[in-house]
Amino acid sequence: MKLQKKLLLSFILALLIIVSVSCGTALDPTARHVQEGYIVDYSDERIFVVSHIDQEDINELTEDELLEKSMEGSDDRNLIAVWYTVNNPEDYELGQYVRVRSRELMDSWPQQAYAARVTVIDEP
Repeated sequence: MKLQKKLLLSFILALLIIVSVSCGTALDPTARHVQEGYIVDYSDERIFVVSHIDQEDINELTEDELLEKSMEGSDDRNLIAVWYTVNNPEDYELGQYVRVRSRELMDSWPQQAYAARVTVIDEP
């Protein structure tokens, strides 16, 4: 009887370990937040990426108008306007279309995050 309890407890423990490891996909780069959009502003440490806008809007609209337009193009406030902290902001230019992968999004508006990877891509 004791052997059966030990086996059952070992099985349950192994199952819990497997479930907790499989739920840890936040460490997997493919499971992180992904945003595509234009770089509309930058600073010494960060780039500001806005989705659901046209490249022409960057020079024609104010920041508030860009944010309003981006919200109109999305069902969700998440990942439409994010300030990303990046290692080399000088590598990027105003108006570039980028895909940004990030870990955690800070709960602010616009959102903020640390970029895990920034890829300059062809425009949509």
